[in-house]
Amino acid sequence: MSTPPDIPEAAWQRPLDHVLEEPGRPAGASFDVLLDMLPTIIRLRRAVRRERAAGREPIVDPFEPLNPGPIMGVPLGGLGGGSITRGWRGDFVRWGLRPGMMEYRSVPADQFSLYVRRPGERGRSLVLCSARPEDGALHGWGWRLEGRASTYHALFPRAWTVYEEPDPHLRLTCRQISPLIPHNYRESSFPAGVFVWNIENTGTEAAIVGLMFTFQNGTGGENDRAGGHHNRLFREAAEEGEIIGVALHHVHRQPKPLEEGQKPEEQEMFEDPLTFAIATQARPGVEVTYRTRFVTNSSGMDVWGDFREDGALENVEDERPSAPGRSIGAALCVTVEVPPGESREVTFALAWDMPLARFGAGRAYYRRYTRFYGRDGNAAPALARDALLNYPDWERQIEAWQQPVLDDPDLPDWYKTALFNELYYLVDGGTIWTDGEEGEEPPPEESIGHFAYLEGHEYRMYNTYDVHFYASFALAMLWPELELSIQRDFAEALQIEHPEIRRMIGSGRKAPRKVRGAIPHDIGSPVEDPWVLVNAYDFQDVSRWKDLNPKFVLQVYRDYVASGDEGFLRGVWDAVREAMEYMKQFDLDEDGLIENEGYPDQTYDTWAVSGPSAYCGGLWLAALSAAAAMADLVGEGEQAEEYRALLAKGQASYEELLWTGEYYAYDASSSRQHNSIMADQLAGQWYAKACRLPSIVPEDHARSALKKVFDFNVMQFEEGLMGAVNGMRPDGRVDTSCLQSQEVWTGTTYAVAAAMLQEGLIEEAFRTAKGIYEMTYHELGYWFQTPEAWTIAGEHRSLTYMRPLAIWAMQWAWERRAGL
Repeated sequence: MSTPPDIPEAAWQRPLDHVLEEPGRPAGASFDVLLDMLPTIIRLRRAVRRERAAGREPIVDPFEPLNPGPIMGVPLGGLGGGSITRGWRGDFVRWGLRPGMMEYRSVPADQFSLYVRRPGERGRSLVLCSARPEDGALHGWGWRLEGRASTYHALFPRAWTVYEEPDPHLRLTCRQISPLIPHNYRESSFPAGVFVWNIENTGTEAAIVGLMFTFQNGTGGENDRAGGHHNRLFREAAEEGEIIGVALHHVHRQPKPLEEGQKPEEQEMFEDPLTFAIATQARPGVEVTYRTRFVTNSSGMDVWGDFREDGALENVEDERPSAPGRSIGAALCVTVEVPPGESREVTFALAWDMPLARFGAGRAYYRRYTRFYGRDGNAAPALARDALLNYPDWERQIEAWQQPVLDDPDLPDWYKTALFNELYYLVDGGTIWTDGEEGEEPPPEESIGHFAYLEGHEYRMYNTYDVHFYASFALAMLWPELELSIQRDFAEALQIEHPEIRRMIGSGRKAPRKVRGAIPHDIGSPVEDPWVLVNAYDFQDVSRWKDLNPKFVLQVYRDYVASGDEGFLRGVWDAVREAMEYMKQFDLDEDGLIENEGYPDQTYDTWAVSGPSAYCGGLWLAALSAAAAMADLVGEGEQAEEYRALLAKGQASYEELLWTGEYYAYDASSSRQHNSIMADQLAGQWYAKACRLPSIVPEDHARSALKKVFDFNVMQFEEGLMGAVNGMRPDGRVDTSCLQSQEVWTGTTYAVAAAMLQEGLIEEAFRTAKGIYEMTYHELGYWFQTPEAWTIAGEHRSLTYMRPLAIWAMQWAWERRAGL
């Protein structure tokens, strides 16, 4: 089966009948690790039970890990308006409408179906999905697609499915498009997508073709069957043909916070507006028909029998609300005649309008797209209409953005595939982009609002800062105003104090939730009250972490370098200075270098580190360099000189205490693993060079250390086929001192590859990164759900994670190397 010429060669592809023999699965832990972490596991289980007993979802629950299997595809929607993922098999499988609370389920009624008839033949009809409902739902439908002659292609934010079955002389290509357009802060927020169907008749006789789009009122959960939902037909005149669609009005129910003494079974519900819309456009030679209501938890024969008769529907309008116990859907059908040797195009839109993003504590914010479509919850038809009318312009802009990368002959195709497809997480990361709070007037025109995305689908914390440090290159390059908004939020949060004492799950120690001067770990959890109640993370005492404040300083300067926005820099300068001052307390011996405190006080939060360390020490040195550069820019020369003097002092200590002659040791303690080879040892050097600051270590030392990482952490770990393992011992064995030292971190590997590019190690960089690509997109089935980590067995931890966006750090390095 050949690939149509308009599908980019770099698009990832997969036959619809392909079965992955050994997909990745959730990781277990060795006996030694379990024994070492037993007190932590007990505390964590208690915390999970406590949250569920209080009627809340836990922020982290490792005892019920995600394991949906290799079924994902390119998500639909824009930034912060919610997301719906259509899997590569053709089913709709993941739902991100409620902010930060992802739902993994396939909804059988959400399908495209085909009818085809040629002269003298009986019509044939089938569902264009190679996955069959496991529970027998809609058993009257034609679940007969074999997938042997059909292929899925993906290059985010577009996807193509090419069907050359059941009629071998009829090729259908479904092109899926969402309005993700860099440097666009309007359309990129729209919760909508389009499906453009090209129907090509390669036979010698005309074909009558019907395409039916069916969609359930809801997301497949229990609330779909709670009753009270209804569907309504809408029509709107347009220059090139009438827009016809169905609005599916849903009563969205979300639990209210429990009041004191209230039992979970007494929990009341918010009822916020949510409407879906499916639509198409009537044009000459095209017949549009519909059924606005059918029961989806049934055999489905009422709608299927109608469709399979002649490839059209009976135009039934039915606005009755759904009864309790019943879920309902709507169907929209387009029927065309395709002469031999010709093709026809049919387009459907899917949009949704959920104007309020409500969090666990009850506070709600309007989403960004409401600025353009209103706050009333009646915008779904207008969103669908505009998607149908404007998608050609969206697509032109997407192609103009991607084409220079796709045309670069020096970049491998696999890298182009991963570079664009990993951006799925900006849409599908439980993402929220606000435009004012419920009950308040709309913000000023120039306001960009708040932007937040989850650390991971299993780690429900927004804008986790130590991880965003890696992932942030995507926003900095593509939507820099959103990146600046995140930094402004953290600059403000630096000054917040939450004296509430909590017991840390990891250590068992007690610590205040938030201390002034410390950058928070996260901006809050969707389970609680983001931007108001920061530091949802309670695994370690993050007020004493050694990486968060330096990462803030470095990101602020990187974002200034990317944007050239001096107003932004001056606006956050006081927070930068306070963040630096706060860190001085950790330089216990006043040698210019901060010391770690013998527990996991940085992003590797189960990997203990003591004294001066390569990772945190390097970040501190890079932060001193960046802070000095910023002090010069804001006219504080004396402060700049102070930072530079401390930098010189710290650099001497760093070399003396940590340089082994080939690489920088994990730390300068007397522990067994003090001289381990850490893949991420040059994180500070990487960021300094990314910011066009001078090297914080000698250039030859940087190259030597990265070559050591390549030789040991990459090539001596599964022959370089799985990425860079976090820790290796000098004798070539994996560092097994803790859970994380023996994991491969996907985003860290991309960051290490970016550092290699900056040091001129081009071949090593792409070889290092390719292991992550191969495991994600071929061997383990992690496409569009890339995890934080995997083990040597390919087992994952924290599926669907933020940090793999660090592949954009490679593109940042590549473009600056080329002078772009």
